[in-house]
Amino acid sequence: MLPSIEHIQFEENNERLKIVIPVKKRWGYFGLYSFMLLIWLGMAGYGLVFTWRMAFSGERFAFVFTVMLLGLLYLLYQLGKMVWQQWQYFAANREILFVHEEMLILRRPVSIFGRTAAFDRTHVTPYYYSEHHHCPAFDYGHQHVYFGHDLPTDPAVRLIGYLNARYHPHADEDDE
Repeated sequence: MLPSIEHIQFEENNERLKIVIPVKKRWGYFGLYSFMLLIWLGMAGYGLVFTWRMAFSGERFAFVFTVMLLGLLYLLYQLGKMVWQQWQYFAANREILFVHEEMLILRRPVSIFGRTAAFDRTHVTPYYYSEHHHCPAFDYGHQHVYFGHDLPTDPAVRLIGYLNARYHPHADEDDE
């Protein structure tokens, strides 16, 4: 029997439990990362055009300069990946927790894109409420994983209680 917790939707089938948690839009961060993404696209486009022109300019230093530009374009690509990931994080309007038999998947979807993290359930500790971050959390090895940042305290605690009762029934509250 699935619980009825305000702000949270539950779906279950034979393969998995799906928990949908709403996320408040942080417009300041979303705007900042949108601006950074547009700047990155402009820089990447100009960098590709400039590198192409330099490679086929016929100058004697063109090869060495093109190799240096390709290195800078690689660094720009890595920066763009980070900005793209953060933009997707702040663009999402919900967070979805999929609990499979062997795997736990935490997803913040944006259309067909979005951030996804998968965890082996054998290494996931019992869920707890993080007083510092004011949200549900679990540990995966030495990594602390936080989710449901925008949930009020009472629904978050009830969600943690349900998840621990279902997936970690032998865990003791004092084991933290």
